[in-house]
Amino acid sequence: MLRIVIADDELPIREWLNYCLKDKNTKLEIVGIASDGLQAQDLAVKEKPDVVIMDIRMPKMDGITAMKNIKKVLPQTEFVILTNYADFSYAKQAITCGAKEYILKSELRSSELIEILAKIEEDRSTQYDRPRIADQLERAVQKTPTEYSGDHLDNNNQFIEKALIYIHEHFDKTISLADVASQVYRSPEYFSRLFKEVTGENFSIYLINYRLTQARTLLINTDFKITDIAYRVGYQNPSYFSRIYKKYMGITPEDERRKNSKTAK
Repeated sequence: MLRIVIADDELPIREWLNYCLKDKNTKLEIVGIASDGLQAQDLAVKEKPDVVIMDIRMPKMDGITAMKNIKKVLPQTEFVILTNYADFSYAKQAITCGAKEYILKSELRSSELIEILAKIEEDRSTQYDRPRIADQLERAVQKTPTEYSGDHLDNNNQFIEKALIYIHEHFDKTISLADVASQVYRSPEYFSRLFKEVTGENFSIYLINYRLTQARTLLINTDFKITDIAYRVGYQNPSYFSRIYKKYMGITPEDERRKNSKTAK
């Protein structure tokens, strides 16, 4: 069962989330509801929830700051960020700081939120039951005094560079952090930390950004159908591709093409 804190300064949103999650899913427990960022921070530290569903802009303390503060005390707590702003910079900041998902309030659906929470629960279960090979890989890359040398840093950069090459060559396929980590012989946990250290980006946000950038190029420079473009950049569900494009790029694929397409002129 996931223990959840809801934090939003809009009463209707708080009530709707509470209704959807508390009354419709017995595997979720709402342990607290906050109306501002400071209250959310204090409530999370007190209740130690598994997940915090939080608005990005709230009184007294914004969601990003509250998330950072909570993460310092409760590093295992996951965050789902809600916002009214369809701006990729917000998404990038939120996910880089540790958010599991970034959802526009205008597109928020109870079924989608419950799916996200189910995936978080699944991921947490997997994390607590890691395969033996992952443990072996983690031990194999434990830092020793000699690994703080410049050669070690160069090696880290080299295997992250190899990972980036793999991402750029396979972004059109279904790939995960674990898939890429295995290409450089690192555990997913270690690879995730080092990827962010070297690139300054969270793996998931980097992959989304790269895919959508490639999609934008295809939308502007080709006459491929939007469905085909979705498949070409790694999304097997064209409807989901359209939603995520709008969420992160702030414009629908159709409007992107209509506004900027060279082939339409």
